[in-house]
Parts: sequence; structure tokens; C-alpha cells
Amino acid sequence: MVEGYRDLAEHYSLLFPLNDRQRGFFEHLAAAGPVGSVLDVGCGTGEHLSWFSTRVRRAYGLEPDARMFEELKRQRWPGAAPTLVRSGVEALPGALGKKVDLVLCLGNTLAHLPDRPAAERAVQGMAEVLAPGGRLVVQCVNFDRILAEGRAAFPVIERTRPDGGRISLFREYDLGGLPERVIFRTRLVTPGGEQRAAWPLVPLRRDELVLYFVQAGLGGVQEFGDYDRTPFTGTSPALIVVGGRTPRSSAGPVREAS
Repeated sequence: MVEGYRDLAEHYSLLFPLNDRQRGFFEHLAAAGPVGSVLDVGCGTGEHLSWFSTRVRRAYGLEPDARMFEELKRQRWPGAAPTLVRSGVEALPGALGKKVDLVLCLGNTLAHLPDRPAAERAVQGMAEVLAPGGRLVVQCVNFDRILAEGRAAFPVIERTRPDGGRISLFREYDLGGLPERVIFRTRLVTPGGEQRAAWPLVPLRRDELVLYFVQAGLGGVQEFGDYDRTPFTGTSPALIVVGGRTPRSSAGPVREAS
């Protein structure tokens, strides 16, 4: 069984491109408050950073996986190239050395940490790099629903490569490691063969994640069930939590600290 993103990294941007719903969500974030700087934690191959590269003064990306980081460095940025660091969220706040207006931690990145205390520390670390008025956004699958139903079914992702070859990604959750962990299993089928991988994930519930935000000193916490900003319920496909640092003053925009 292959662990890590060794085989998936080459196809990641094709399998998970930025979609219209994510763009709409990012546009809402930009409209809701000043976003002059952004940090994407677990940024993968940079699809989110690519969107922000034409809209912010400074962008930063953290990515711990070696193969994913190699693909990230090949990215062609439509705007200013972000500062890229091969590191995980555990290195915050020290790895950045800057304050930012927006921190993104999307796509189950937080659930990849070893345990709940590590996830709690990660939220604290991300909160510490926020400038006054800055916001943290964490997104993961709705583990409340998965744990309640005792299963997790995902549609097969199928894409066509530039050379015409077809690739398919099969995904499932193995709940045998409960209550502390679930196993995320993938099967990637390409013209060159089939690769299987597995990752242990921490099944973070809604109440746990919201508590981490509050304990990190973040206020105005909002919970959505998808990128359309539909209110979160037990049957939502995802959990998106947004919270912010208190601004120093309501007069004028918040600037990035140097």
C-alpha cells in the first residue's frame, strides 16, 4: 500500500481543479473584508493560490509532501508568484514570520494530523499568524454525517489528460479505526496502471472544530455546509468553519504586518 501523495501528485491539479463554487466562496471572502495577503496551508499544487495571486499583494503556501511540492514549484502563476515553504501546519506560526489577512486550510488538511491535540494546536498556530481583522477558514468533509451513517460514498472522479488518456480516482473511508482515526483509501487508475494509497485521518466533528476556533481566540464563527455558504447541518457534504481576529479599529482597512 502506497502512503503519501507520490502517485496522486502528478494528476492532482487535473483531478481537483478550482471550480465555480470555490471561486464564488473566495470572492465572498474578498468582498467581506480586506484581503491583502493570504496563506494557504496544505496548498497542494496551488490551485487556490493561483486564484489569489492576481488579487493580493502577498501570498504564501505551505505544503509538506515532497512530490506535491515539486508539482507546486512547476505551477505557472497568473499573478505574483507566492512564497512557497515545504512545511506543514505544525511549523506555524514560526515558519511564516508574517501576519496575513486570510488563512486557508482546505480539503481535509487538518484531518491529516496525527490526533485531536495536534489539530487543536494547528488551529491555534494558524490563528496566531492572522493580522487584526484577519480570518481563518478550515474545510473538511462532514465527519458528523459519516460517523452517523457508518459509511462514506464518494462519486468516482474521471478526467481526460491532455494526451487523451483517461484517469479515474476511486475514494472510500474505512471506519475500522474509530473512534480516533478513519482510513481514507484511494485507487487511481491511469493508462499506466493502478495505484492504491491510504491515509489515516482524524474524524473532526463540528463541535470540536468550532471549540478549537473559540479557544484560539477567534470570534464571529460561522459554519457552512458547502462553498455556496449553505448553513451547516448534519447532512451537509462538508464542514466549513470561518472565524476572525478582532480588528484593532473599525476605521480603515487592516494592513498586513511586516
